[in-house]
Amino acid sequence: MWPIVISLGLNSVERYQGALAGILCTGIMGGAIMPLVEGRIADSFGLRTGMCLLYVTFGWVFSVALWARPLIGNQRFGAATE
Repeated sequence: MWPIVISLGLNSVERYQGALAGILCTGIMGGAIMPLVEGRIADSFGLRTGMCLLYVTFGWVFSVALWARPLIGNQRFGAATE
């Protein structure tokens, strides 16, 4: 999933790709921290409530897919080439 998110994000901006890459790579830290937060919420309020935290994280990934407007169109398999 991360290669798709990062390539869509970086292909959607004309400038400051380095800054955007840094912001997107902080999501890797989220992969290490969010399970701990989810566990704490599950211990305090129940597993169902803790799992609702996944909606926030998956919503962020989905928002990148909606926000991305690639500057360069990619070649698709089976497309006619000239």
